[in-house]
Amino acid sequence: MAKGFLPTTWNEGAEYYKNFSGFDIIFISGDPYYDHPLNGVSIIARLLDAKGYRVAIIPQPLKDEDYKSCGKARFFFCISSGLLDSMLANYTPMLHKRENVLVPERALMVYTQKVKEAYKGCMTVLGGVEATLRRFTHFDYRTNELRRGILNDTKADLCIFGNGDRSILNVLEKMKTAKRKEKGTDFEKVRDVLNLKTIDGIAFRIKKEELNEKIRKLPSYEECMKEKKNFTLLTRMHFLLPEAPFTEGCGLGIIQHNRSSHTLQEKELDLVYELPFTRELHPKTKNMEFQQEMLGKLDNSVVIGRGCWGSCTFCVIPLVQGKEVAKRSKESILREIESLYKKGVKKINDLTLPTLNMYGSYCALYDTPEKIQSPVINEEITVYNKPKYCNQQCVGCKYRKISNDLVPILEGVEQLQKKYTETRLELRSAIRHDIILDQKEMFRKMMKFITRLKIAPEHLSPHVLKQMNKSNPQAFKEFIQFYKQVNKEQKSNKHLVPYFLAAHPGTTRKDMEDLRKFCEKEDMYVNLTQVFTPTPGTVATAMYYTEENPLTKEKVYVPRTFREKKDQKNILLDTEEEVYDENG
Repeated sequence: MAKGFLPTTWNEGAEYYKNFSGFDIIFISGDPYYDHPLNGVSIIARLLDAKGYRVAIIPQPLKDEDYKSCGKARFFFCISSGLLDSMLANYTPMLHKRENVLVPERALMVYTQKVKEAYKGCMTVLGGVEATLRRFTHFDYRTNELRRGILNDTKADLCIFGNGDRSILNVLEKMKTAKRKEKGTDFEKVRDVLNLKTIDGIAFRIKKEELNEKIRKLPSYEECMKEKKNFTLLTRMHFLLPEAPFTEGCGLGIIQHNRSSHTLQEKELDLVYELPFTRELHPKTKNMEFQQEMLGKLDNSVVIGRGCWGSCTFCVIPLVQGKEVAKRSKESILREIESLYKKGVKKINDLTLPTLNMYGSYCALYDTPEKIQSPVINEEITVYNKPKYCNQQCVGCKYRKISNDLVPILEGVEQLQKKYTETRLELRSAIRHDIILDQKEMFRKMMKFITRLKIAPEHLSPHVLKQMNKSNPQAFKEFIQFYKQVNKEQKSNKHLVPYFLAAHPGTTRKDMEDLRKFCEKEDMYVNLTQVFTPTPGTVATAMYYTEENPLTKEKVYVPRTFREKKDQKNILLDTEEEVYDENG
């Protein structure tokens, strides 16, 4: 088998594990097996392997025999479409079919069906981005209609949503109890022993008599189909209460969504990200050359945390990684950087976090402690709950505590670079410009590690920014002046790379024309512009479907035709020709 990788076939399992008689958990993934801490399946598979479970990964399955390459899982098959929702992977914002995509449309449905056909009675667990985004009734851009939650569509047994590190370990611990009680691993036989209502971060079917009236009830799929205002309500509820448990009806069935998992703590993230990743693509990867080109610059990046509290209405990161920022310790981050320098790596390509200057920040409303057992580090830990209701408007909130904790990490990198000569670190992750105005000294330090700065103002029209839930345009104008000042102080000429979004709900052609004029005035080169794609689970997608903002209930103009979407993008790029790229 390939050196250092986890098994991908039965024979590799026999070589990797002593006294091998089968795998406990088998992962099915639409992505290639990229054994790197940026890959969610690799993270969870490495964690389970470290905990003593026998794990296999079946990446990019195409043929029926691929699903049988590792035999039947002793506990369950864990199914993910990969780092992208499979419909987003297959279609551009203009609904052009992308080429060379090996992930099937509706991947979770396809994979679950194939596994159940191969192994009757096996337990199937969904996880990852697509499972998280589609767990509730959601709008599907490809068909332009609402779809049922993903457990109803796939007929899988469980859905693990968001950060699955603790959840999957807790499920497995209950599975082992069921095994000891000779209940087997058929889901219907072990369901009562699993006590699913006690496991955070999972969704599952319940019977009508199991309904807990204390848990908030979302509008059912049928109610959402009947009236758009019910879908607006569903969206508002799970946006304003991102950690709350819910129940949701569909047909004669009911899905219970337990509360989200608490934010992972430093010790937990340190353990997870210091697992022995090879940081390479598996040598049997399909379309290897294409994948290497896509992932080449990621190999030597270092993950420093997860999550984002920006609350942008179009963004899926808070749904997938959480609204609170989980962070690794400075010591763990520097250990990983030094280990790469020791191996001869000359350049660290990034310190990866969705929003870099959110590292170390937190919400002071999380003030009620609770003791839980962490299966990640096998210790009792203290987590914090937020019993007080808030409007989820985190930027500018008096309870949001901004941190400069990134500075000691950068200072530590500077010391390492003295020890390991001719080494570099380049910061590439985006920042929030409105927050950085309160972190000016930290920004000056960051600029020493930046070649070009990615920033996402998204737009400058006040009414468009309101629909995006972004800060006012004045904050961006202030940042531009500060950025120029720092460039002058450091005698550098580092480029600002703004990212803009065209055709977002609320945006008109005139808004794009005004944005272009501003960029021309500020001499900003614009080449990172994408057409808004309605992504399952977001507030902006609900706006697109209902033409109403779920948070303010105001009516919203929606650019709906492909012609207008193209025109809006082309206005900003200042061309009369139609622009086609990987985004449509």
